[in-house]
Amino acid sequence: MAEVAPPHTGEAWEAVLRFLSQRSTLTMATADESGRPYAASLYFVHDERLRLYFLSSPESRHVRHLTARPEVAVTIHGEPWDWKTIQGLQLTGIADPVEDPEERERMMIRYRAKFPFIQELPQALAHARLYRVTPRWVRWIDNTRGFGYRVEWRLE
Repeated sequence: MAEVAPPHTGEAWEAVLRFLSQRSTLTMATADESGRPYAASLYFVHDERLRLYFLSSPESRHVRHLTARPEVAVTIHGEPWDWKTIQGLQLTGIADPVEDPEERERMMIRYRAKFPFIQELPQALAHARLYRVTPRWVRWIDNTRGFGYRVEWRLE
């Protein structure tokens, strides 16, 4: 049984924030209008509320799916070969474009700091939009604390 923790506090929340800072890529699952699933790997940055931000083309398959169905599932994990080192995040939430200019600029500062190579891609960057995943449910798995250790948050 998963421990249910209050959001934005505690040791597990801080562990998740550290974990996210050390990861570059998330896998996001979407569904098209007919419900057919699709998964995309995307570079991301995050904020203190575990909102995840990614750049993508408005014409990409996953972004087209978000127009019809903004609900997504996301996983972020390392690549352990030993069950004792498994750590990862699973979440469900809503994805949408970032419209607020101040939020966009704050997250683009983080994005450029984490991924300085994007400056080498001016045409792609000019065409990309910034999107946000706002989690509703989050599960943190951390086998470094024991087999099957997990904490869940409901953020709705």
